Amino acid sequence: MTLRVEDYMYVLEQLQTRYGFTQEHAEDAIERMSQSPDVFNGFVAFLRTGNHPDLSYSGYEVNDLMMNYGLSPVGAYLMLALIAVDPTRAQGYLDDLRDDIMETVEYNPDGSIKKITFRTAGIASSEAPTCPKCGKKATWVEEYKRWYCYDCKDYL
Repeated sequence: MTLRVEDYMYVLEQLQTRYGFTQEHAEDAIERMSQSPDVFNGFVAFLRTGNHPDLSYSGYEVNDLMMNYGLSPVGAYLMLALIAVDPTRAQGYLDDLRDDIMETVEYNPDGSIKKITFRTAGIASSEAPTCPKCGKKATWVEEYKRWYCYDCKDYL
């Protein structure tokens, strides 16, 4: 795919200023994302508008990847690009994220295990994502199983 120079430069600048990427890291991200023209163009649109376009590969969308796997917007677009070009490899990464569990062990006074609590990797309520538009912490809305920004009045 041939990238438009202005889109390439815009994404390069945004990855460096908005997300703190080094130039080399930003160039690598653009290279990987551009393997799927729809995903790259979707990311450009997201950077310009703050809205995620309707992109879906193998049943995954950007919002799903952010909410259910704890990926940042950049990470979600990179994963979506990988899903588009190599779904088997991408599914392996997603399975690893899902299977990466953390445990909390509570002990009785005598040292025996009282309770073990597991949670899958992803976003805990204390790790709420920030809104890509305003940068403030989002709020989990259980009824809709989605993150919501009250300042922007929009779901992530």
